[in-house]
Amino acid sequence: MKRPGIQDIGLAVCFVLLAVIAFRPSGVVGGRFREWKSERQVLALYREEWKQAAAERGSVLGGGDAAPAIFEFSDYLCPFCRLSHETVNEWAASGEARVVLVHVPLSDRSADAARAAICAEAEGAFPRMHDYLMTNEDWKAGEADWESIAEAADVPAGTSFARCLDSAATAERLARDAAIANRWRVTATPTFVSEHARIVGAASEKDVEELLGR
Repeated sequence: MKRPGIQDIGLAVCFVLLAVIAFRPSGVVGGRFREWKSERQVLALYREEWKQAAAERGSVLGGGDAAPAIFEFSDYLCPFCRLSHETVNEWAASGEARVVLVHVPLSDRSADAARAAICAEAEGAFPRMHDYLMTNEDWKAGEADWESIAEAADVPAGTSFARCLDSAATAERLARDAAIANRWRVTATPTFVSEHARIVGAASEKDVEELLGR
């Protein structure tokens, strides 16, 4: 039996060192494993919470209660959220899924828009306000008149809507949305989370298949 030479030993040591570097937490393999583990933990948490989370939110597009829920973490000024709007509407219109919006405003103006959407939800008109905010520009600059914007979106804009915009209940709702984004480790908009997958970035027609576990 041939005894290992210095060169063989040196190669073996190199391989061991490379493996240690790759698999340590900051290494390539170790880092990817950590990401994979984190993703699985988020999906496990989602599966535990999603039914209750979906039931608690009225910012829903399409589908009945029996349709699988896809959560969209969204910001009304996010260009990729606006780019995804038509595709997401198609998912909802298909009846195969309901899209549950979680508001993650990244600026003061986005927060104003999210409040308007939440208050439209209270009037049973969330889809109309959501569509208006995603497809129009008039609210994005200057002093926005949210009651006029509500009227343009065909949303009842009486005293209750005006009070809702600055109410403690609306602020609390935004805080709850921020809390679920934090728990599910959402750091970018749009992010889509379902029982089967998690997709970050602009929505494509194929994404719904993955999100529905097909």
